[in-house]
Amino acid sequence: MILDTPRTAGGFVPAGQTIETAAGVTLSASSTDASVWVSSLDGKPLASSRRMLVTHLTDVQNTRVKYGERDMRTLLEWGALPHLARAGRALINLKSQHSTELKAWALSTSGRRLAPVPVKAEDGKLTFTADVAAFAAEHGAVLCYELIAE
Repeated sequence: MILDTPRTAGGFVPAGQTIETAAGVTLSASSTDASVWVSSLDGKPLASSRRMLVTHLTDVQNTRVKYGERDMRTLLEWGALPHLARAGRALINLKSQHSTELKAWALSTSGRRLAPVPVKAEDGKLTFTADVAAFAAEHGAVLCYELIAE
């Protein structure tokens, strides 16, 4: 599945594969399947947006959840908190007229900035790696990132 609009682009990325959108977003999942998308937060198209949200979702389950079979078709027990997120990485590549100005921040699930994330700007593109486990010791799983030109 690929979602491709001027202000939100992304989709489901199987492990080891890459998807490209007409909106200028290229996503590669390295270690596990993921749903990844970029959304403009300032109402502008992604290529000209100065503030965006990147969401990187791997498999998220409750602790002690139980299924009837390996392919998880029949739920036997809901499990309980805390939620467990599968560690995974995705390479995010975004065409942007603000590529040299954009900074990336790992966010908590409440939207609080946790830590800066290294980015690379080259040839009008911003590239960074979303990594669910990169800040696990300090903050737990990271599922969202803010891109902002400050």
